[in-house]
Amino acid sequence: MGPEAAAPLETGVRVSLELPEAGTCVAVVSETGQTSLTLDLLDDIPEGELEPGSMLDLFMPRPEGIYHWLCSLSSLPLGQRAELELLGSPMLVQRRSRLRVGASLRAQVRRVRSARRGPAREMTVADLSPGGMKLDGPLELSTGDTVEVTVDLGTPVKILGRAVMAYPTANGTWTAHLSFIDGQREALDVVDSFLAYRLRGLP
Repeated sequence: MGPEAAAPLETGVRVSLELPEAGTCVAVVSETGQTSLTLDLLDDIPEGELEPGSMLDLFMPRPEGIYHWLCSLSSLPLGQRAELELLGSPMLVQRRSRLRVGASLRAQVRRVRSARRGPAREMTVADLSPGGMKLDGPLELSTGDTVEVTVDLGTPVKILGRAVMAYPTANGTWTAHLSFIDGQREALDVVDSFLAYRLRGLP
């Protein structure tokens, strides 16, 4: 997680909510208060997924990275509208600054949204670092998307990441820079072992 940063949430801004079990939900800010926020949800939420007092992660993509707030749900959503209470200042999830190791590995990639995993598409893991990876391929991704990547790193592993940046390329494919999501220690241990193996013997 990067340093604290000032990033005003304004009406009309597109954001994403990370739900406890359902992955990403995309929303638009409709009202703002000093520490409160009202969102118009663009995705359907599975019944029982959101309860008053639920702790949620709110993300707002920007060119320099993704701003992240911890928040709580003030009340049950009314239709497609949800009211949140922001808990503290935002943090900035910046693009990876650590060493990246070239990989060129085939992977099966799915978008995770509102408890639904999209169809798997084959993409290439172009590089890896302890904190994330770069993907190239046909799957159209948006900044802020939650993504599930299945790849063989000496051991088959399934890794969840968030697109810090995603954009089309000149040849009609897509590139996405992922930041790994916390709480998947076993998967990240596999990444660390792969990186250690690749870096062995390098100065």
